[in-house]
Amino acid sequence: MSVTQISGSASAAPPPSQNNSLALPDTPLTNTVLELIDRHLQPAVRNHSLRGFLFGRERATAKGLRPNADYDEELMFLICALHDIGLAEVANGDQRFEMDGADYAANFLEANGVTDARVDALWDAIAAHTSGLSQSPVYRRRRSPEIWTAVDGIALDLSGSAADFPAGFADLVHAAYPRLGGAPALFDVIKSVAMANPMKAPPGTLPGELVRARHPELSLPTIEHYISANGWGE
Repeated sequence: MSVTQISGSASAAPPPSQNNSLALPDTPLTNTVLELIDRHLQPAVRNHSLRGFLFGRERATAKGLRPNADYDEELMFLICALHDIGLAEVANGDQRFEMDGADYAANFLEANGVTDARVDALWDAIAAHTSGLSQSPVYRRRRSPEIWTAVDGIALDLSGSAADFPAGFADLVHAAYPRLGGAPALFDVIKSVAMANPMKAPPGTLPGELVRARHPELSLPTIEHYISANGWGE
């Protein structure tokens, strides 16, 4: 897996307002990531990633959180934009897509000179974004706000509704980044990636559950099958 490098330092983006509620952070890192996902993600996945950021930022604003004061807006954007990069060939490996994506995204930051706690926050968020951990109050207390605001937005794009936002906001987001099939289209991509490599669909994971639900005729290993291969003779 190769990682794009850029030069220059990131500068803080202005907070959103009523007039630029669809504005994305404008930094060297975010601009390079936009180019990356434009090039490598399928359009439905790319749009889902960007809607996740906009929905997450809007939900954070409704809770009184200010970008670049209460959370790092650039980092939150990077989490959202890259959270499904494991579905792209550029990040394809033998792990479930969330782990492949987390590894690729962390390597991307490090290749661009980011070596502080932001790398760990990015990795944690992407690796666990399908686990539901962000709904735990303890998880939120022990993880940075960039993580759970990003995962909130990603989840809202899949299971939320227009009623979760101010009147008209969802329509603006969808006009800029159409759903192109929405969750079913995203699940189709996840399933196709998992079907191409069974190692990417272990039991108890989102890819594994999608494959099992859509292809009950397949004989797939279960958790007990994996454990039965231990050396204890159980």
